[in-house]
Amino acid sequence: MEQVIVMMLATGVVCVILGIILKRFDVPPIVGYILSGIILINVIGTNSSNSHILEQIAEFGIVFLMFTIGLEMKLENLMQMRKQVFVYGGLQVILSMIFFSSIAYFLFSLDIKSSLVIGGALCLSSTAIVLKILNDTNKITNYYGQNSLGILIFQDLAVIPILLVLTILSSNGSSVGDLISDIVLSGITLLVVMIIFGRYFLNHILKLVNKAETHELFILIVLIIAIGSSFLAHYLGFTYSMGAFLGGMLIAETHYKHQVEADLIPFRDLFLALFFVTVGMQIDIGFFVSHIMEVFGLTIIIMLAKALIIFGIMYFFVGKRVAFETALTISQVGEFSFVVFTLATQNTLLDASTGQLLTLSVIISMVITPFVLKNIKQITEKVLQKPNKDLEIVNTSKEILNNHVIVCGYGSFGKQILLNLKNENIEHIAIIDNYEFFENALSHGEKVIFGNPAQKHILEEAGITKAKAVIIALHDIESIILLSHTIKDINEQIKILAKVTKKSVLPDNIDSEDFIDIYDCTAELLVEKTINIEK
Repeated sequence: MEQVIVMMLATGVVCVILGIILKRFDVPPIVGYILSGIILINVIGTNSSNSHILEQIAEFGIVFLMFTIGLEMKLENLMQMRKQVFVYGGLQVILSMIFFSSIAYFLFSLDIKSSLVIGGALCLSSTAIVLKILNDTNKITNYYGQNSLGILIFQDLAVIPILLVLTILSSNGSSVGDLISDIVLSGITLLVVMIIFGRYFLNHILKLVNKAETHELFILIVLIIAIGSSFLAHYLGFTYSMGAFLGGMLIAETHYKHQVEADLIPFRDLFLALFFVTVGMQIDIGFFVSHIMEVFGLTIIIMLAKALIIFGIMYFFVGKRVAFETALTISQVGEFSFVVFTLATQNTLLDASTGQLLTLSVIISMVITPFVLKNIKQITEKVLQKPNKDLEIVNTSKEILNNHVIVCGYGSFGKQILLNLKNENIEHIAIIDNYEFFENALSHGEKVIFGNPAQKHILEEAGITKAKAVIIALHDIESIILLSHTIKDINEQIKILAKVTKKSVLPDNIDSEDFIDIYDCTAELLVEKTINIEK
């Protein structure tokens, strides 16, 4: 246990130091995490058991990432994306697998089993890297972001048959029919259990936990749902990420999705960082140096071939620019390839040298990707010789708000504010963290979001960047100050309106111009009414 703690501390220190240094050179943080892994395993050194523990912990990063992606994927949204998922994704996986398997078989003279393994691994892209960067840069709503997301979802589905093929190739006389029937039965079981739980139990459980008014319990139940759904999928023979994605989709159908996402983001980002550290740990420096030309040559061939296949598919559906951007986005090889190459090596389908060469090429492609995505607009403009306009997809499931007022709180005071705003025909939305108040506001036809208004994600969902003002209908001065700071961090220009018992209690860094002192205001009103009394 002591060794694990020391390793975690060393990991944290190296990540922080490298993060600070690389930030000065505007290098994406993912690259820093991978470099941290290289330093830890090759410079500082760590034993295999501790590394394995870290890898197991880091796997939660992918789980939480897919869970938060699922939160944005209501069933109706997924059906809207059926073309991206099943057409684009299906063609990409099939054609890429055929191409890479053929290259391995005909050009590198590998046997048919090894070729199929390589084709299955190389046809998949990195969900962790692509979706994290698209989320961080708010490009997930762009056309190429949505296309990439759809293809990645299908790739996650394709993991199942790829693992099945690997199992068949590694098995000695096992019945293929039995294996396929087991997969189908497991899939049906997973969907039935998740649907029943989501429809009949989930909303009641979340409502019951929320009524306890203990935020720690709410976070705990969210973690239980995320981890539990991923474990169920794994138990039935599917990937952890697939189960997490389905669990997120279930919560997306409830009123709690925004608060759940806000609570889960810190866990997701922390574990994702660890995941990328473990990616770096898989690099054998000695092997890399001695085979550096082969590694880079193979990496370029893989990424170019994959990009051309994706571009060729997408060009006929979405046009040159979007096809090019989509191809650039998912031209790397994914983290699942590590699992495939490890299993293939253990079952003698690949020799150790070939496995390590492929693994290094995958990692290099992952390191390149953040730089590509960061400069995708400039690359597209240079290659296509025309301005790149970011096209965003309008999410029809969300209300489009602009120049509106956000009201934080829904007590008697907040309720009266909303009523007055409605009477004046002023567009508005309320953020409410009490579920009884939330239901009451819904019953009165108000536009509302359930969640903690002091969390950045919740404010962004309410359209804080496009709002003209925020009215804080809270009574606690500390909550008002905290919320004011959070709001200003996102939108410095926005007007914040609130009532306080005394302006003198406000700190110097808070602009008190729009804060109403209720004692002064009441006193002035009473005097004004007194003056107007007819003698």
